[in-house]
Amino acid sequence: MPTNAFPSRSSPARPLYSKFLPHTLTHPFERIPMKPFPLRTCAATLLLSFTSALHAHAPLPLWPQGAPGAVTSEPETIVNGHLQNVSRPTLEFLPAPLPEGQTAPVILVAPGGAYQVLAYDKEGLEIGRWLNTLGFHAAVLKYRIPNNREGALQDARQALALLREHTAAWHIRPNAIGMIGFSAGAHLTARLLAQENHGLAFALFIYPAYLSQNGQTLAPDVLPAKPHVPTFIAQCRDDRAYVFSSLGYMTRAITHNLPVSLRLYANGGHGFGLRRKLPAECARWPEDAANWLRALP
Repeated sequence: MPTNAFPSRSSPARPLYSKFLPHTLTHPFERIPMKPFPLRTCAATLLLSFTSALHAHAPLPLWPQGAPGAVTSEPETIVNGHLQNVSRPTLEFLPAPLPEGQTAPVILVAPGGAYQVLAYDKEGLEIGRWLNTLGFHAAVLKYRIPNNREGALQDARQALALLREHTAAWHIRPNAIGMIGFSAGAHLTARLLAQENHGLAFALFIYPAYLSQNGQTLAPDVLPAKPHVPTFIAQCRDDRAYVFSSLGYMTRAITHNLPVSLRLYANGGHGFGLRRKLPAECARWPEDAANWLRALP
């Protein structure tokens, strides 16, 4: 991996516009205990957010000629903020504001939803915009549902291929493509890491599901394959249905000396994204993830 592929303390982690942002801001909805910004600074921050939104790319079809394999025949709908019946998977690129000629790592975002629906806003677009504030490009994956795990894996691999194809045009730093997944999206991320030569440089699992086969060992479809890449996991102990996903993955990491970092919080449940008001310990997960990203070699 090239030197300075990722933001680090030796190469500034925050984008150049960070003078407009408080140094503690890692959660887009947190209250900031500081003096009010001058009007000029507030206007600059709003302008940067607006500029980023203007430059967001229209969703790109992953399969312009139609997805291979199974697809649902039901029409795509939105119910209670969740996408249902996705038959035309897409990739939505959210660029970080960068000075002319500079590049940044990109993180593929996989929302969750039990492979039944997609929490596309809460665990997709909102996460992508948060990553932008950290200096990362984001690319939100809309993969096939419902009940189409193989189609979802095909879609994730195709999304990575498109990111590599657009490295120059989208100002992506070479060899610096990562992935973050939530719940079922974390399972999808783990499945991708189980593929030989998966193409990822790092990964994050946030309250992962379906990784444990029997509460003790990993499911065969998520056994990490080479190259083993830095992986961050965040989960809560009271996420009783899925906490053994994290514990099983960490056990595998310990016994095989894999570069995995686990943050296990006491309380917080499942499916919180960046929205829910959480106990103080679990509310640190965005800050913990941001610090982990900044420390990548």
